[in-house]
Amino acid sequence: MLAGKRRNGKKKSSQRHRLCLEKRKSRRRRRKRNSKNIIIDQNQKHRNVSNGGRHQRPVRTVSSTSRLPPLSWLKQTLKSQYQSKHQSTKTCRTNLWQWSSSSSTNSTILLDHNRRILFHPRTSSSTQVILANQPLPSYGKHYWEIYVPAVYGTSMMFGIATKQQQLSSNSFTNLLGIDEYGWALSHHGLIWHNGLARTYLSQPIETLKPVLIGLEFDADARTLAYTINNQSMGIAFQSIPSHVAIYPAVSSTSAQSTMILEHSCRLCTNLREICLKSVEQTFISKENLLNQLLPRHLYEQLIS
Repeated sequence: MLAGKRRNGKKKSSQRHRLCLEKRKSRRRRRKRNSKNIIIDQNQKHRNVSNGGRHQRPVRTVSSTSRLPPLSWLKQTLKSQYQSKHQSTKTCRTNLWQWSSSSSTNSTILLDHNRRILFHPRTSSSTQVILANQPLPSYGKHYWEIYVPAVYGTSMMFGIATKQQQLSSNSFTNLLGIDEYGWALSHHGLIWHNGLARTYLSQPIETLKPVLIGLEFDADARTLAYTINNQSMGIAFQSIPSHVAIYPAVSSTSAQSTMILEHSCRLCTNLREICLKSVEQTFISKENLLNQLLPRHLYEQLIS
């Protein structure tokens, strides 16, 4: 009898032990599932990328750093929070260039009539450069503004380059200015040219915040200057070569980062250009009439 009770007691204790082990394993599995769900939920808060008009799915994004901006690229987010000082003024004439589709790859998408760039639409493992679709004129002052809804990642750069500029790299790097073909400002506050960096801003551009970057290229003096949120930062580069065509350029390493060409113009620096601006505004919607009334050389200057 005693032996039977001992055996039954051992069976019951072993059964209880197995049940405890199974409960522990079940709790571990639940914890793992919950942690995965948390990661997926966090990634769903980031941006979804359109898949050629097909059904959109949440995309897990990988940036060149562990921090991604807590943003989705809604229309409200894409609208610049800064009013350009050059908009609706008499001191500049619109210069209608766009970002070049020929310099884009699978790592970039051009939107809004090639004025907005979406870099690395899914994940990022490289650096991509985009040039303008046409070079800047070889005379006069030229100004353009790039709005970035959020700055983040290893490198975002804004500047100019020649046609020989390297357009992609399989690593995260400051690609604009890595050689003699580019001049650019990185969001870390450094200016790059010919592989050398110098301090330009007193502090880096604040991450995870919107910023309006203005660039002014003086084709006569061969200089490049910057403004940050409408505040002048002074001349960054001098002695830019005059024997090569110069293109506006940007680059990014950051997954799902976006840059928007907000404004581009040629600055009016003398009375003649201000008069041309006035004529342009008068006949803004009457191109055929403008062609008939003005001498050919003036008409070509207005539409150039």
